[in-house]
Formats: sequence, structure tokens, C-alpha cells
Amino acid sequence: MSELKSALSALSKAIFPNRCELCGEVIELDEKVCFKCKNPPIIKAPFCEFCGASKEDCNCKKNKNEYKRIISPYYYTDSLVPAIHRFKNGGMPFLAERFTANLAKCISEHYSHVSFDVITFVPIRDFQKRKRGFNQSQLLAEKVAEKINVPVASILKKIRYTGVQHYKSAMERKADIFGAYDVVDDYKDSLECKTILLIDDVKTTGATLNECSKMLKIYGAKEVYCAVVAITNNLKSEY
Repeated sequence: MSELKSALSALSKAIFPNRCELCGEVIELDEKVCFKCKNPPIIKAPFCEFCGASKEDCNCKKNKNEYKRIISPYYYTDSLVPAIHRFKNGGMPFLAERFTANLAKCISEHYSHVSFDVITFVPIRDFQKRKRGFNQSQLLAEKVAEKINVPVASILKKIRYTGVQHYKSAMERKADIFGAYDVVDDYKDSLECKTILLIDDVKTTGATLNECSKMLKIYGAKEVYCAVVAITNNLKSEY
């Protein structure tokens, strides 16, 4: 009987292998995530407030941004790339809980001096949300709000389709994003002197976060701080 059970177990592993929740790699049956996802590429403090990279890695131009500062726990590389892709496009909204554990910790530690009035997030178009079933940045913001006890609100809206940004340069992204976001009508008269935490999943050039922050400030926000799950560190000259 034990030989039969062993054979069935081996067959089951071969046909239905256990995979890492984050990146999809095959792992042992008693594990939930692989070794790489347990030990993602962490950004070491102190952070550069302009690009979010560790100061020891930073080579950005220190250009002034619309947001006050940006922080992130991880670099967008290695196993974190397929992990976030599975979260956004693989129908795995439950991964938001995993991503926000260290994101909320990072916010609590490095924004401890900031009293946020509200948390908001980068919006997506309605058809994108219907296709995906959720807005990944909204899920992240809601989880962070629960963990740091700050209210969350859907303050921004995307008013123009910008196309796929992944392979575009920093200048192309900036041009595409210009005028693509606005503040929801219900909040246009209620942002005066507010300090806002803006959440997104990944920062590449920062164009999207800059445009969203600009709109929040146009309608009266005092300061906008950003926090993302991961940042790219391969476009240093374009920040």
C-alpha cells in the first residue's frame, strides 16, 4: 500500500506540480513560495527621495518631481517581474496581501513623520478594469489603508487611453501620460491642504506618478507622497 501511495504521489507531482504563488516556479508540496520570492531584491535604506532607489545605487538626475518623495521595498527585477505580472494579468488578486505586507511596513518606517489625510491610487480605464476584474493599484491601496489605518478614496480617474507603456522611453511615456488623468468631480473641492499617499504597483520612469500628483496638487493637495511595490533600476539616466 505504501508503495502505491508513493507512486500515486509521484504521479500527482508530475501531473499537478505545486507552484510558487508569486512567480509560478515548481516548488515542494509543503511550500507556498519559492526561495527567490521569499528573498526578493530589497532596496536598502536610505532611499533617494527623487527616484526611490537606494542611495548607494542611485545615479538619477535629481529632477524635481510633482510628488514630495517616493519609497518602495523592492527592485523590479528577478522573480518579482513574473510575480507582479501574475498579480496584474494572471487573475490573482489575492497576491495583493503578500505585496502589501512589506509595502505597509516600508511606509510606516519611512513616512512615520507624515500625517496622511487619505490614500489614493493610480486609476485605470473602465474597460481595463472589466477585462482584468480589478485595479491592482486600488487593491494595494485598500490593503495598505487597512494596515496603517488611513482612509482610502478613489480620487483620480483616467480620461484618456495611453497605450502599452512597457517598451517606451522616458520621454515617450511623459508625452503619452500628459493630460491622461483628472480628479473625480466629487473630490475637486475637497483636496485643499490635504496630504495624500499615492499608491501604484511599479514605478519605471515616474511619469504616471508625476502626472497623477500634478493633478492632485492642481486641485489643492498640499503634498503628495508615493509608495510602490517595486521600482525599476535600469533606467537611471531617465528619472
